[in-house]
Amino acid sequence: MGIRSLLAGPAAALVASQTKKWASRPGYYQQQTFEKLVRDARHTAFGKDHGFADINSIEDFRKPVPVRDYEGLKSYIERIVSGEKDVTWPGKPEYFAKNIRYYIRHQVHTDL
Repeated sequence: MGIRSLLAGPAAALVASQTKKWASRPGYYQQQTFEKLVRDARHTAFGKDHGFADINSIEDFRKPVPVRDYEGLKSYIERIVSGEKDVTWPGKPEYFAKNIRYYIRHQVHTDL
């Protein structure tokens, strides 16, 4: 039996255990995840512009952070593409891509 076979069972058991734990209290774990994401992004440009340091609930988040499309986030995206760090998330992304709808809508021709 190979090493992968030996590790697959315990790894699957761990995943199943975690899934069961999360499923038992989805609201709690969703809130914990939300709070961590907001806390991690509070020192970014987007976080500072939207008062992430004062956000403690989804209601607090909804007020300063409206749903928006690409155009609504374009200024942040341009800063990321130009190499600025800590814009929408801590650090710099390893890569950046737009979805295919953007290319079709704007008739951007690239070598995909």
